Order: sequence, then structure tokens, then C-alpha cells
Amino acid sequence: MKKITIQIQDKSLIFKYRTNKPVPTNLLNTNVISNNELIFSDEYIKENTKLVGLFLSDLAKMREINEIKISCAEIALLFIDIISRINTITSLVITEDEVLNYGLCEKIIKTKNIKKVNCYSIPEFLIELLDRNNIKAESRNEVLFTSNFMSENDLTSFSKMYYKTNINIPNILLGEDLTDIETFININKYLKVIHFDKYSEENLLNVINILKRLKRKNISIQLHDDIDDENSIIRLRNINKDLKRKYKIKISLIYSNDYLEKNYLQQIIFTTLKICASIIFIIIASVLGYIFYNNYNSELKVDRIREDLNESIIDETTKNLEEVNNSYFVPGSYDTLKEINQDMVGWIIVPGTKIDYPVVQGKDNSHYLDHNFYDEKDFSGWLFMDYRNDAVNLNDNTIIFGHNRFSSGVMFGTLQRLRKKAFFEKEENNYITYNTMQHGYKWRIFSVYGIRVTNDYLYNSFLTDDERLKFYNKLKKRSQIKFDVELNSKDKIITLSTCLDNNYRLVVHAVLVEETTLTES
Repeated sequence: MKKITIQIQDKSLIFKYRTNKPVPTNLLNTNVISNNELIFSDEYIKENTKLVGLFLSDLAKMREINEIKISCAEIALLFIDIISRINTITSLVITEDEVLNYGLCEKIIKTKNIKKVNCYSIPEFLIELLDRNNIKAESRNEVLFTSNFMSENDLTSFSKMYYKTNINIPNILLGEDLTDIETFININKYLKVIHFDKYSEENLLNVINILKRLKRKNISIQLHDDIDDENSIIRLRNINKDLKRKYKIKISLIYSNDYLEKNYLQQIIFTTLKICASIIFIIIASVLGYIFYNNYNSELKVDRIREDLNESIIDETTKNLEEVNNSYFVPGSYDTLKEINQDMVGWIIVPGTKIDYPVVQGKDNSHYLDHNFYDEKDFSGWLFMDYRNDAVNLNDNTIIFGHNRFSSGVMFGTLQRLRKKAFFEKEENNYITYNTMQHGYKWRIFSVYGIRVTNDYLYNSFLTDDERLKFYNKLKKRSQIKFDVELNSKDKIITLSTCLDNNYRLVVHAVLVEETTLTES
């Protein structure tokens, strides 16, 4: 049995799990205590949905409550039917760092009264689905990549998922791929053919089990592989026989060795494949040329913006950048940049790289993924501080994101140089400069590593010294290069994060070693 607390705060009801207080046995002895807190068990909620709904509806009307804040999707699913009975509630917030799933999204749409949903992350196709139902979707964090399955089939919108007739199954299926395949089949109404470019019995059975569980029928599964192993063919025949009888699902072998050897069209097919290969080569060459052209233009554009900004902050009497120690930090100089972009919060320099930019901070971690310092649409984006960070009084962990444009070297495109031990043989390359509007900060690098996509290095503050030091030591232990740097529980750090590929991030951590407060003379 799980305990759930409901707290009243301003115009919001806050739902979360609780473990340190006894649970009332019925609604009548549930007390509103001094901090406006109610406690229920999940069993009681399930058994008394209507009664709890009436009680919360009256409470919401009395307190003029219009927003529900729920810690996790599990609690949201438990209370969603109750929320649908509270007409005054128009906004739903999931407070923990979770990705909105299709099941909860579908129930939210059916509530009719919810007009705004705020989540840590919302897939693009669910954003479209919510928008089509006049529900505003707010995502607090960037969503850079989808699963291999979603990416390979270009399933970036709800409409594409709904009307898709053919899909390709990736050779390697991860847990997230299987989840997205099930979501797709649950949404889709027109699927006719499933293609496997490479035969894998495990992958085939995983997909078949999803089709069975969702009771899908009249689908053709095509295996594009030269399968000549007798045992494999026998197993496929048995699987196919069962599927055709119960689910009207047919498995077909396309271009197997036996088929090609006996088919007089083999040479025609081979010639056709060569023509297709030539076309694909031309397409790939064109795409690579387009990417090179875009990267070249991007580099020129970023360099122009940076030169313009440099001219804006250097005093007319300053003859060259050496007179301000290459820090671009002159008292009051950033005020000019602030007039250009109110989101300007500081300037970062990483010696030995091209990283030498002003840093901005948006209202979320999405806007500056495709906007530059002038707030123009730009696929290179800009370097931006995590929206949760305090840009004035720095948190325990100040986090800065940026794209890895390695081809052009702009933004964090040259950050990969820090992965080589030889890079740090120069003493100056061991330090990062990050200045705010009124302070100069010098940071010493203590950890550099690549890691699978995770959020466990993105915590920005801690309640206790022990918690903070434990976090720092974890980051230091991850480093692929050994740094002779000691950290203590009172230190502050800076984190630079960028992409290595769809599944990995490159992360750099540095500890604050010097702080300067500048005042205008």
C-alpha cells in the first residue's frame, strides 16, 4: 500500500508519495493539518474514486484551485479520472524528470477540462496530438533524439504514425525501440507491411508478441535476407502457420538464396540493384555536399556574429584584445550585449579550442537549440545555460549546453580536443574562463568523459555537504583522463555538455578556483 499526500499551495493541488506518516482509514478522519496537507492510500483512492472526486472538486472550488502538480505519471494515472470531475482544473504539471507516455496522454485528452500540460520531456508526436486537441504542451527539457525505430521510419508526428502503411525494423532493437514500436502499433490504423532488412529470430518474436498483444491482424511481415539455414526455415514455417491461422499475419522470405538461384530474373534484379545503388550514391553525395555547404556557411555566420559582439564590448580606446587579457571582461562591457539580447548571462572561453562565446539562458532548454545570439533561426543554435541554474548567484553545478558542430568547429565543435591527454600538457589548457555580468571566474578541469544519454550529471544543487561531495567524486571517478585535482564539499563546479552521437554525450567538469569581483573605476 502506497501513501499519497495532497498539499494545497496557492492555486495548486500538489500530489506526491509519502512514507513517513500513517494513512487515514477513511475520508472522514482525514485531517487538513496546519500546512494544508491531506493523506490517502492508493487502495482507498481506487475504491472511493467518486467520493474523493466530489471532495476534491468542492475543495478546488472553495480555494479557487486551477492547477494540479503531480510528482510522477503513476500517480497521475491513479487520479486522472478524479481530475476529469474537477472542472476548475485546467493545468496539469508532472514535476519529476519523466517523459510523457502515450497512455497518460490519451487519458489527459479525454478529461476535456485540462488545457495545459507541463512535463520534463514530451515526444514530438504527442505534442502534435495534444495541440490537435487544443491542449498546450510545455516541455522543460530538450529532446534531441528519438529511438532507432522512430528515427529510421521518420515517425516525427502523430499523423505520420497514424497513417503509416509500411515500417522498417532496425537490426538492433533496444528497450526504447520496443516501447516505441508498441506505441506506434497502438496508434496506427493502416499498417500493412513490416520489413526486416536482417533476420533475427529474437527481433521477429518481439514484434510478433506486440502484434498479438494488441490484436492486430492482416499484416504482412517481409524478411529481406538470404536465409538458407534449414532449421531457421523450419522454425519460420511453424511460426508462420500459427500466425496465419489465428491472426491472419503472413511471413514472407524475400530474395532468399534458393529463390534467386531458381528465378530467371536474377540478373535483372541484380542490374536493378546496381542502378538503385548508383542513385543512392548520388543522393548520399548530394546530402554530404549540402551538409558541407551548410557547415561552411554556419562557420562564417558564427564568426561574423562573434566579431560583431567583440566590437560591441571593446572600448574605443582599446587597441586590441590583448589589453583586456583576452577575457572580454571590461567593467560594464556586457551591458552592450545585454541590450542586444536580454538572455545574455556571461562569456565562456576554453583555451586550446574555438570556444569563445557569450552564453545565454532561455526559459527552457529548447529555444537556443535552433536560435543564435541575435534570436535568429540557426541550426547551430548557441551556447546556453540550463534554465534551472541561477545565473547571478551560481549554483553548486552551473550547466552549459551547446551543439557539437565538429565539421565546422563552431559552438562546442572543438570540445572533443579535451579527450586527448596531450591537450593538457599546456598548463593554460587545464582552465576554463566563465565570466558573469559582474564577476570573473576561473575553473580548473577535473573530469572529461563520454557517456550514454543520462541526466545523472545534471543536478545543479544539493541539500548537504556529504551529498555534494559524493556527487563530485562520482564525476571525478568517471574521467577518462586522470587529473591531480582535489575537491571538497564547499566547492562549486561548471559542466559543459554536448552530443557525441544519438546515444552518447561528451561531458567536461571543472571546479571553481578563482573569483574576481569587478567594479567600474
